[in-house]
Amino acid sequence: MKKRILSLLLAVLLLTAFPACASQETQNPSQDPASDGSSPAGQTDAEPEPEPDKFDYARQKYEEIAGTDYEGEDFGITAQAATGNSEKEIWVEELTGDVVNDAVYNRNLAIDERFNCSISLTPGDVNGIVRQAVTSGDVSYKLAFPNMATAASMAQAGYLMNYMNLDNLNLTDAWWDQGTLAMQICGKVFFMNGDINYLDNDVTYIQLFNKQLIADMGLEVPYDLVREGKWTIDAFRGMCLNVTTDLDGDGKYTDKDRYGYVTTSEGPCTFFYGSGLTLISYDADGIPVLDVDMDKTVATLEKVVRIVSEDNITRIPSDVAVGKAMFMEDRVLFYGEVLSYIVNVRDMETAFGVLPIPKYDEAQDKYYTYCNAISSTACVPRIPADLGMITAVLEGMAIQSFIQVTPAYYDIALTRKYARDDQSAEMLDIALAYRVYDIGRFYSQLGIGSIFQTLAAKGSTDFASSFAKQEKAANKMLDKLLRDFEGID
Repeated sequence: MKKRILSLLLAVLLLTAFPACASQETQNPSQDPASDGSSPAGQTDAEPEPEPDKFDYARQKYEEIAGTDYEGEDFGITAQAATGNSEKEIWVEELTGDVVNDAVYNRNLAIDERFNCSISLTPGDVNGIVRQAVTSGDVSYKLAFPNMATAASMAQAGYLMNYMNLDNLNLTDAWWDQGTLAMQICGKVFFMNGDINYLDNDVTYIQLFNKQLIADMGLEVPYDLVREGKWTIDAFRGMCLNVTTDLDGDGKYTDKDRYGYVTTSEGPCTFFYGSGLTLISYDADGIPVLDVDMDKTVATLEKVVRIVSEDNITRIPSDVAVGKAMFMEDRVLFYGEVLSYIVNVRDMETAFGVLPIPKYDEAQDKYYTYCNAISSTACVPRIPADLGMITAVLEGMAIQSFIQVTPAYYDIALTRKYARDDQSAEMLDIALAYRVYDIGRFYSQLGIGSIFQTLAAKGSTDFASSFAKQEKAANKMLDKLLRDFEGID
C-alpha cells in the first residue's frame, strides 16, 4: 500500500525535531523524595521515545539487497506508451527542476550506481513486446509496466512470472501495495503496484468540491464529516439537493447549467466500491468465488439511482473535458474524478478541496475507493534472464521510489503545489488508505464488471435480475480462469 501522506510528513518532522537521547524511566511519585510528585532538582521528566523513522527502515532494507556488480549490463524496461504518466514514472532523460521528474531521475541514478547497471526504457505496446520476447527467448526486457487490464490478460496466458516464486522481495513492506498482493489467484500474484509506479494513484477515484459554492449554499465544509465517519452517500446526496439550477433560463438542463454532482461514466461504481462491496471474494481456502452481498448491493444501487437518475442532482457529460470545464467555471458542487484531476484543475481560480468517496453508512468502519484498470502495474516477463538481477533492481527501485519519488509526488506535486488547503492533504491520506482491487472488474471476461454502473445510468435498481442473467456464464469463466492459473507455475 502506498505510504500515507501524513506518515511521510511525520517521519520528516521527527527527523528534525527529536535528537537522539538516552531512555529514562519515570519515577513513581510515592517513591519520589519530592512529596508533591515533582522531579528532584536537576532531573527532568522523561520525554517519550520518538517513533522509529520509517525511511531509516527502508534504507536498511535497501542496504540488505545483495550489491552485485552487473558490469554495466542493460536493464531494459518496457512501459505502455502515452498512458498518463506511465513512461515518466519509470524513466526520464534528464534533470529539469520538476520535483517528480528529478526524483525519478535520481532514483534510477541510485540504482545504476548501486548495481552498476543501466536502466533503459522502451515505450510501446507492452502486450505485444512481452509476448514476442517470451516466445522468442529475448532477454532484453527485465520488467514490464502494462496497464492492469492488460496485465491480467498476459498473466492468464502465462507470459508473466509469479511474484511468489521470486526471492528477496519484501512484498509485505510499505513500498508494495497490499491490495494487489491480496488479489491472488490460486496463491499466485503476477502484477504488483507500489511506490515504484505512481500512475495507480493518478487513476484512483476521489471527489473534489467547490468551496465557494459550499459557502453560497450555506453548507458545512465536509471535512469534519469525514473525520467523524459521517461522510456517507446519504450525507453527500443531502448536500447536492437544491444545487441544480437552469442558469441560462432555456427551460432545459444541459452542460451549461449548474449541478450538485458531475462525474464520468465510472462515477456510479465509486459508490459501489466506496460501500465496501466487491463482485469476487475469497473462500476459506483463499479461492476466488462469485459472492455478491445482494442485499447491500441493491440498497447501495437504490441510493445511487436517486443521485444519478432521479433527483436532478447529477450530470455525466459525454466528453470528460466538459465536466472538467464545468467544475472550473463554478457550476459543480462535487466533482467525481480520478486523483490526477487535482493537477488538471490547477488553474481554477476558486478554492477547492479534496474528499474520499462517501461510505455506505456511518456503521462502515473505513472509507474505500478503487483504482481504474488503466493504471500501470509492475510485471516480470517470463524470460530466461538472471532472476537475481531482476529482483535486486526491482526491490531497489521500489524502495528508492518509497524514499524519493513518493514524497515528491504527494507532498510537493499534489498537496503543496496544487491542493488548496492542509485539510486536503489529510483527506487524500484517508482516500488512498484502502483501495479495492476486484477480480470481477479486472478480468472483463467474467462479464459482470459493468452491471452496477449500467443500471445506475438507466435508473434501474434491478441488480438481482441482471446479475442472475450473467451468473452462470461468469462462474464458468471464473472456473476457466482458475484452471488456467492452476496450470502456471
